[in-house]
Amino acid sequence: MDSKNALSKKIIKYTQEIEEEILKIRRYLHENPELSQKEFHTTDFIYDKLKDTNIKLEICSGGTGLIGILEGYEEGPTLGIRGDIDALPIMEETNLDFASKEPGIMHACGHDIHTSVLLGTAIILNKLRDSFKGTIKFIFQPAEETMQGAKFMIEEGVLDNPKLDNIVCLHTWPLTDAGKISVRHGPIMAATNTFEIEVSGTGGHAAHPHKSIDPIPVASQIVTGLQQIVSRELSPLEPAVVTIGQIHGGTANNVIANNVTISGTIRTLNSETSDFIKISIEEISQRIAEAYNSNAKVNHISGSLGVINEKNMVNMLEEAVKESLGEKNFEYLPEPSLGGEDFSFYLQHVNGMLFRLGTRNETPASQKGLHNPGIIFDEKAIPTGITAMSSFAVKYLNQ
Repeated sequence: MDSKNALSKKIIKYTQEIEEEILKIRRYLHENPELSQKEFHTTDFIYDKLKDTNIKLEICSGGTGLIGILEGYEEGPTLGIRGDIDALPIMEETNLDFASKEPGIMHACGHDIHTSVLLGTAIILNKLRDSFKGTIKFIFQPAEETMQGAKFMIEEGVLDNPKLDNIVCLHTWPLTDAGKISVRHGPIMAATNTFEIEVSGTGGHAAHPHKSIDPIPVASQIVTGLQQIVSRELSPLEPAVVTIGQIHGGTANNVIANNVTISGTIRTLNSETSDFIKISIEEISQRIAEAYNSNAKVNHISGSLGVINEKNMVNMLEEAVKESLGEKNFEYLPEPSLGGEDFSFYLQHVNGMLFRLGTRNETPASQKGLHNPGIIFDEKAIPTGITAMSSFAVKYLNQ
């Protein structure tokens, strides 16, 4: 058995050896993004890169998503490592030499980096299979952006044969410097829910507003009212977001609309707050509509649950990162994000951890938010992610 230091040195050495190859892979993936549940070429590409390893590969039904199983030198626990592979319906504005070739599709959330890191991790752990016990299950997951991918992979049986003991993933983070890993105990990402409000009027001629019920000013009042939930009905110490993302209504500038649809999202760290906000949205919408002789119907759509990190896994990650990358490249996040992640669906069945992969440098483009059409991720993050994930996996399995 190799010592801890010897294994860390091997991981760093192997990462350096494949760094150029993985960088080319990342740029290729960035140039050729695919939307959720359409990741056919990406899935085939991943399969091709791993087909000559000792990893047993299986493409999921429908042709998107892939599971790889790698066994160590003897029986032990099973660790799942998940990377999401889908892109977003966003027109890229980075002017990179390897910018997306697909109009209106972009890897603006860094899933091309996630895929590249997981590929690199798989390549390295394949070389180290005589240095760890147990089994690693590599999960290349489609459709994270639509919150359907994790459910799909669970239906495909990813939790079983062999049964997962724990699961881990990483996510790019433009608030952490490239070359660093950041994480926190407990809640790290929020539960997400969406809502849709249909405001009904009667329609009519714009010249005779008194002869109809106009739903547009009613909808405007509802939007204003909903902004009071977080600012006036919740404690300032309770993290929550209510955001209106869309308003649709009307067909012409001289016609009073029949209906207006408002839709938005709720982000919270606990279910009690989420339930309170849902009730408040219904009450505010209906009372405002009634005041104007209109009607408001609210529909809630469940999204992802909160991502809660398992304490021991976080502590183990800290040890692994400090051993392989040094203390200066590990940090604790001061607060969770109210972004959502369908990784939470795995956590309904098995304990796990999500950690952050720093992608920020001194350039403004690297500091833009996720899902921004102009964000440029610092590629220094890729070898950092591979080293961190590989080191964590070996430490986890051998303990």
